Amino acid sequence: MISKKTIDEILMITKIEEVVGDFVTLKRRGQNWVGICPFHDDKNPSMYVSPRLGIFNCFVCDTKGNAVHFIMEHEKISYPEALRYLAKKYNITIEEEAEKTKEEIEDENKKESLLLLNQFAENYFVEQLFDTEDGRNIALSYFKERGLNETIIKKFKLGYNPEGWDAFTQTALKRGYKKEQLLTLGLTKESENGKLFDFFHGRVIFPIHNALGKTLGFGARTLKQGEKISKYFNSPESEVYHKSDILYGFFIAKKAIRANDNVYLVEGYTDVISMFAAGIENVVASSGTALTKGQIKLIAAQTQNITLVYDGDPAGIKASLRGIDMLLESGLNVQTVMLPEREDPDSFARKTTQEELKNYFQNNSVSFILFKAEILSREVGNDPMKRAGMVNEIINNVADIPDAVARAFYIKECAELFNLSEETLNAQLRKAVWKKHETQKERKTEGWKDGRTEEVNIVEPLPKQQKLDVDNRLVEIEKNIILLILKYGMFEVDVQEFTEEGEPYFIPTRIDQYIFDEFHHQQIRFSNPLFQKIYVEYSKIANTAHNQDVIKSYFSTIEDKEIADFVIVHLLNDEPEISEFWLSRFDIVTRSVSNNIHKLNNAIEETILMFKLRIIEEYRKLILREIADNTDEKLEKLMFQKLQQLLKRREEIAKRLGAVVTY
Repeated sequence: MISKKTIDEILMITKIEEVVGDFVTLKRRGQNWVGICPFHDDKNPSMYVSPRLGIFNCFVCDTKGNAVHFIMEHEKISYPEALRYLAKKYNITIEEEAEKTKEEIEDENKKESLLLLNQFAENYFVEQLFDTEDGRNIALSYFKERGLNETIIKKFKLGYNPEGWDAFTQTALKRGYKKEQLLTLGLTKESENGKLFDFFHGRVIFPIHNALGKTLGFGARTLKQGEKISKYFNSPESEVYHKSDILYGFFIAKKAIRANDNVYLVEGYTDVISMFAAGIENVVASSGTALTKGQIKLIAAQTQNITLVYDGDPAGIKASLRGIDMLLESGLNVQTVMLPEREDPDSFARKTTQEELKNYFQNNSVSFILFKAEILSREVGNDPMKRAGMVNEIINNVADIPDAVARAFYIKECAELFNLSEETLNAQLRKAVWKKHETQKERKTEGWKDGRTEEVNIVEPLPKQQKLDVDNRLVEIEKNIILLILKYGMFEVDVQEFTEEGEPYFIPTRIDQYIFDEFHHQQIRFSNPLFQKIYVEYSKIANTAHNQDVIKSYFSTIEDKEIADFVIVHLLNDEPEISEFWLSRFDIVTRSVSNNIHKLNNAIEETILMFKLRIIEEYRKLILREIADNTDEKLEKLMFQKLQQLLKRREEIAKRLGAVVTY
């Protein structure tokens, strides 16, 4: 178990913007950073990252938390695994409080044990490539013949599994790994007579990593020719490897993708490696599968621009076109590059210089819509009906694009390409957009009827915010007071006191202390249970926190989810949805507290007075109801006396506020 001391050190040293920035392209906005949320299908920056608070929050899907929570959610790993990842990132030595039992390891880290086996396998394959005679003569020479130097080979951790049938399996078993684990990961297969053998024997190895660099599986290519065996073998799906969520080369390419604000998508392992070796580092592969939502999320978190690289095979191009619609639906800017005839990314990258390759991509990159139109146009020829069908197919693709301005540009270009009027194409576009809208509504309705809303919902859920009664002014004022102490509680204001002679003087007093004194002396409690809970929790740490950021960080990462949700939503948002009174005072104060301390003074006093006024009004209504229901004359007289005292106090507060009470 990781010691509390180590956990505290990790949380203290970790920088949220660096951790999130490893996976998401962030742009500064004021004191915060914003980016495309990787936890739902997002098209606009909806995730805020606050370095001061050390937290992130998506205002659409409501995913939130600190750096540990981000890593847990993004990589679907446990809390200890996320801590170990951050410790490694920041070179923090982990101190264990007590060594885990075998049962605890099996229960808590079953996935980790499989990942460890994959890591062992990767190391084994690399050693076989570089440290054995067969590896150097057969496999290493194969890679070098393809123009790859040892730096690139080691970068992608390429390896070799020897020709012997069970060399790796026997080595793994001797190291203590279990037969069931080897079979689960597909590293080992079992024959009908029970004999174990290496699944990848006699092949060069391409390890597959997740966004954190963990080894999830392998691709393997045969070095033999003329035999009726598959050229490539791949690891099967397992508890740690889900190919629909993985892009080959993503771990290595993600920084270059953000730096270039673009990603090149190719098909295979060697395509990625050869392009990387040629200087195009922002390249990933779908590994021969149709693009999935999980893979698109990975891309969208890094960039909104994707360039599809096609070889000159018309049949292959047409087949791949059908899987690209999701890219358009996701709002990505999709470009395409057609390579020369009989060339694929691997071969073309190996025969061109870095400058030639970059120039070719730059000069031959075109819009996916126009690229598709050109490809289909060649196929349908001059047949009017076929051309009409082609145009409608293109219009349906344009309708998938969520941005109306982008759709307008595509319609203009298509009108010129097809020699049709924009009005005609726009009329078809409106029909297509409406049809898609109706289809989505039907799917959503059917999902509700069948109880399948989570699977078929088209619209993302709204953020879960604290729902306040808009007519309940008292609750809104209570919220303002809570936000006041959370944001400015440790700032000092001048509180007016009076001498025995009635002369006023001022005492510097912390805002939170001033509010606590007011509540204590007049025995005030919050009517909203959540606000009362925050108030009590704040009182526990107010004397030990050394600055306001400690307060904010404490409440943002508190175990009480109800409190954390409220605090993150209202502290991360630069302009929280609260009253005009609040914004007019505090939006200025947050920028220059020292220069606007008198405004902060006034705001605190007015907020407290308004709070008291609302409490008095609630009390007044209660007394009036009791008078109306009462039949005892003596008790009624006492109630009227209380009411008069209450109204007098109300007038005093209203006078200090400069307000006129009409009820």
